[in-house]
Amino acid sequence: MRLVAKFGGSVLRDAEGYRRAAKVVKELKENSKVVVVVSAMKGVTDSLLKVSGRLPRDWRKYVEALRLRHMKVLEELNASPKRFKEVEELFDELTKVLWALEILKESTPKTRDFVLSFGERLSSRLMAAALEAEGISAEAWDSRDAGIITDENFSEALPLYDIIEKEVPERIEPLLDEGKVPVVTGFLGSTREGTITTLGRGGSDLTATILGSALRADEVRLYTDIDGIKTANPKEFPDAVTIRELSVEEAIELAHLGAKRLHPRTFEPVLRRHVDVRVLSLYEPHGENTLISYGKRGPMLKAVAIMNGLSIITVKGVGMVGYKGVAAKVMEAASKVGANIFAISQPISELSISLAVKNTKAGQVSNAIKNVMEGSGISVETYVRKGVTAVSVVGRGLEEPDYVAEAFKPIAGSPVLMLSKGPLDLSLTVVTTEKSSRGLAKKFHDLILDEMKSYYGEAK
Repeated sequence: MRLVAKFGGSVLRDAEGYRRAAKVVKELKENSKVVVVVSAMKGVTDSLLKVSGRLPRDWRKYVEALRLRHMKVLEELNASPKRFKEVEELFDELTKVLWALEILKESTPKTRDFVLSFGERLSSRLMAAALEAEGISAEAWDSRDAGIITDENFSEALPLYDIIEKEVPERIEPLLDEGKVPVVTGFLGSTREGTITTLGRGGSDLTATILGSALRADEVRLYTDIDGIKTANPKEFPDAVTIRELSVEEAIELAHLGAKRLHPRTFEPVLRRHVDVRVLSLYEPHGENTLISYGKRGPMLKAVAIMNGLSIITVKGVGMVGYKGVAAKVMEAASKVGANIFAISQPISELSISLAVKNTKAGQVSNAIKNVMEGSGISVETYVRKGVTAVSVVGRGLEEPDYVAEAFKPIAGSPVLMLSKGPLDLSLTVVTTEKSSRGLAKKFHDLILDEMKSYYGEAK
């Protein structure tokens, strides 16, 4: 069996976090070949962000604090002199880079990526030390050494999968055959010339699935501080439970709706080559967890998500009727000001179009739409309603027309400003008032819990 185990910053807080992770790897290694992926230690990336752009005058203070923190972990792990030397060398390199940036008074996406890379590069050395303390032979590798090749779009680099699928097995499999554990830096890649890049938000999870796909792993395991993906935000719904099984498509839908612990890019490699992904707790690795896989069915509904702070912009005008490309112009206007559209609706009459965007972008979007329409000779009015909330429910049952009516039942009695649901969508979104959103979400969540009880034949 072949596994990729990724440990995030939420659990790599101190020496105890690395020690726990190493014990999990030791157990996995009894029956599997294991590749480890690590994020930066908790809070380290935030510190590096502060010095990766406009350097603060006291940037040396940040670096020294980070150095002392990493050295303390190595001491508590009883690390070998080799690991201490590697970490010291990395801090020497970081100091020289920041000193050069201070002299040049220059910061670019390329230099920012390089500075941010130190978080994961340092973390991989700490994890290797923790594994060695458990008697496991480990190698700390940068993602570029592992063969994760990307384009040159610094800060949001795109993996070059055709190259990766050739390079990763050639570089990593010999190490696995020797019985060693490669510890690979998450979040990072490199250009074909060897320049470090970063994969953007959610990058460490993406690293794990890239490796899982390229190595044809049996499973990718994402260890966090919670026991899987929940049916709702536990802070808002104390009765939320762990979702046992999700299809890849459902997971992507939830990620787009802002579900914590998931990011859509995580599943890029999984869409290319089917690999199971499991989200589980480092603190209870044998407890409840969420398996994300192709072919998984499970209950009809899986989760509810709430998105606050939205506005509805309605574009209305007789001149819109029969005018081709109006919807495209509206969306283009929103895109030009960097606004994401969370829901869109247009009646058959074509007299209006409504879209939901973040409050902070509402004014810009409204003005941009007016300018685009006037430039095209179309007379319209725009109306903005701020302070609305989107409540979305996700589940494979929403693909089935006969079931959709059941999912609509909780909406009765709630004010509805917009509805978004296509024939193949795995989600239903209701835009309602902020005041009514919590009650509506609770009705959806109660339906989800009933579905789970019915499907699994037990109370959760």
